[in-house]
Amino acid sequence: MATPTPITDEQLAPFRAAMQTIRTPGTYDKVYNDECVFSFDTPFSPGGLYVSLSNWQGVSASYLTSHSIKTSSPVYVLIKKVRVAKPDDPEKVKEEPKTMNDLLQATLPENRYDEVVSLELVAVDPSGSTSAIPFPHDDVPMMVASAAEAVVAHQAAGDAEAVNTLVEDEERPVSKYAEGLVQLDNGVKISPDSSKWECAESGMKENLWLNLSTGYIGSGRKNWDGSGGTNGGLNHYTATGNLYPLAVKLGTITPTDADVYSYAPDEDQMVKVPKLGEYLKHWGINIMDLQKTDKSMAEMELDLNQNAELWAITEKGAKLEPVSGPGFTGLVNLGNSCYMNSTLQLLMASPASPLLLKYGDKAIADSLIATAPTDAPAEDPITQLAKLANGIASGDYSVAPPTPTTTDGDEGKDGAGAAAEGPSAAAAMASEFGALLKPRMFKTLVGRGHSEFSSGRQQDAEEYLQHLLEFIGRAEHQASSSGRFTTCMGPTLDKPIASWCVH
Repeated sequence: MATPTPITDEQLAPFRAAMQTIRTPGTYDKVYNDECVFSFDTPFSPGGLYVSLSNWQGVSASYLTSHSIKTSSPVYVLIKKVRVAKPDDPEKVKEEPKTMNDLLQATLPENRYDEVVSLELVAVDPSGSTSAIPFPHDDVPMMVASAAEAVVAHQAAGDAEAVNTLVEDEERPVSKYAEGLVQLDNGVKISPDSSKWECAESGMKENLWLNLSTGYIGSGRKNWDGSGGTNGGLNHYTATGNLYPLAVKLGTITPTDADVYSYAPDEDQMVKVPKLGEYLKHWGINIMDLQKTDKSMAEMELDLNQNAELWAITEKGAKLEPVSGPGFTGLVNLGNSCYMNSTLQLLMASPASPLLLKYGDKAIADSLIATAPTDAPAEDPITQLAKLANGIASGDYSVAPPTPTTTDGDEGKDGAGAAAEGPSAAAAMASEFGALLKPRMFKTLVGRGHSEFSSGRQQDAEEYLQHLLEFIGRAEHQASSSGRFTTCMGPTLDKPIASWCVH
């Protein structure tokens, strides 16, 4: 491997000068490392995502300079991601999916693509000029490197709230086998070093479950396509006479929580174990010393809800004409969010819709975003309304899929060959996922504090419409009272959305 080029003192100077402004996020801090707080750009967008090392807000390249000046954020970590198709394994026997879950798993990007991540550190000076250095790199000051690593690895703020919602919606009972759990005195001790954990049956290093009674480490259940695991944990439960049903997922253990599953036929679900810390101590594990290193089951369910290509299942075989551009921006289902998506599409279907006229114009949206509060723009209703309406109206997130190409001797039905795989993540996402607009910040904000709309359950669209208009009305009243609307839009538009509606 080639020795990296040293970073000069001149290149490092702006980063050293900014070290007093740099903060490392803690477990419960909100880090916006997956989406711009002002647009729907993500690390997969062509320009990537810049995340401040001062306030952990993510912004696209177009907002970088203004954000840096307004929030006094001099240093950012630039995150760029691309998806590369997984190579086919010629020795792997292809199986057809047998259940709905199999079909959903088959559409997940993580089962079809590998993610390639590239990072840089970027400094922005008071004039707006930028300079970048490679990262990771041994020459980067330790404080800067630690903060950047923590920001990149941190669970995204939107995912954290969504996972909490899933956990709250799911009632995990206390296992009947938890009290007085039998634990064998077999001398087994589990290393605190996660790199040494592996399935005793297959040698797998991921998706590992520790049997709380025997200390056996086995992999998780096997999916239809061979992913997931090798059933190591379940096989061990069966091999030991179905006597020891409780297993904890290694990598999810923290001082406050962990995933525990009961293989017992009368439970066969995620459960709670009140004395988990005591039982883990028997195997040499101190929960106070562990950090989360693997996805919880709630996070995996969130991935399935947000990333599974439901259209690939419900519209398979249908001849649909793809459309794109302004006015044709779809909304990604975030898992039981169709009530919200249909309501928003109804309100913004026409170019003459009040929401688009008031918030969808780019100049007005930019003015509203420029007046966003510096501390929490992701939680400001007017900012997020402008972000959403402009995202839908602009067509920037509605990209035409690549034109199908035909190769000699490889023609499909009607003489059409398979679509060529584009080299960029944008092309892959456009063809694979269609709609790139995920209104997660908006959904969280509108639903916060409401017993139903803050949950992950299905809801009634009419009730949501009423709640949404009331939410917008309160936000507009506050913005109008503060003079924010007067600054950003003319008197014609400076009136409540509710007054535009004809009853």
